[in-house]
Amino acid sequence: MKKTVRIASKRNSEIVANIYEGNGNRNCLLIMAHSFKSERSEDGRFSFLANDLTAHNITTITMDFPGNGESSETMKEYCLDNCLDDMESCYQYIKDNYDIDESRMGLLGYSMGGRLISLFLKKHPEFSTLVFWAACNRNYSENDVFLEQPFHKLKEEADQKGYCIFHDIFSDCDDVMSKQFVDNMLEYDALKPLHDFKGNALIIQGEKDITIEVENGRWIFDALRSCENKELYFMHEADHGFGLWDGRTADNERLLSLSSVYLKKFM
Repeated sequence: MKKTVRIASKRNSEIVANIYEGNGNRNCLLIMAHSFKSERSEDGRFSFLANDLTAHNITTITMDFPGNGESSETMKEYCLDNCLDDMESCYQYIKDNYDIDESRMGLLGYSMGGRLISLFLKKHPEFSTLVFWAACNRNYSENDVFLEQPFHKLKEEADQKGYCIFHDIFSDCDDVMSKQFVDNMLEYDALKPLHDFKGNALIIQGEKDITIEVENGRWIFDALRSCENKELYFMHEADHGFGLWDGRTADNERLLSLSSVYLKKFM
């Protein structure tokens, strides 16, 4: 059963979130983190997977990050710190209001969401299962480019003005992004928190992804050097959208099937 809730953020705004309650008396917990410039259902994929998992005693929560979906904030409030704060608030909300088996909890992240679940794991090593969809986990420097935007230009403008103009290649529009967004992207290591993880991890990467480097999948796999059960699955014909952008419905079905089977097995 899906329930939409509004949870107070640490910024005194409201986080709009969907909760899909598992059918058991004491359920597992899955937190899903959506991609950059997306929304909490991730074009229906998160909703489909969450509904599927309820019959297996898994409660799922997914939220709109600042400036996305039904968020009342703008993209200027979008940064890794604020997204992580919102994940924290949603996690606490679930613990306060639902009976959760804290020995069986997982995180799933798509693209930028993969970066977020790695950083969230740093503070919450109690999560034992991770699923990465085309995760953006590489470590950036000012010499690198993110979604066709050179970081050195973003940083120069942000350092001067406190914000920068970021061109969204997906919707062909400009967003005002904060200096904090740029600083977080350059400063945070999203691979290091994975080094000591001993649980279960599934990494799914499209080999025709041109939005992020395909090598991200291998970098994540190698960073999970202590992981007991890790799987890296390359989808040979999939791009970053896993069928959403090119009409390859089989890629989307495979993405959801692999994730569902893995989560039901290890949670």
